[in-house]
Amino acid sequence: MSGHHREPPSPEALNDAIRTLWVRAGEQQRPLTSDEQRIYQVLVAAWAEATQVEQGLAA
Repeated sequence: MSGHHREPPSPEALNDAIRTLWVRAGEQQRPLTSDEQRIYQVLVAAWAEATQVEQGLAA
């Protein structure tokens, strides 16, 4: 691990990235590629974690 603390992306930023993947595929009228599916799964997992962290801070 590196010494400096990196701020995790916000749920909104992750949500935008997820939406961008789907929009790009939709414009080209194709399903997500295997690479895009991998990225999507990572983004969704990160988004779920980020929303839980935000709820934890809000409590």
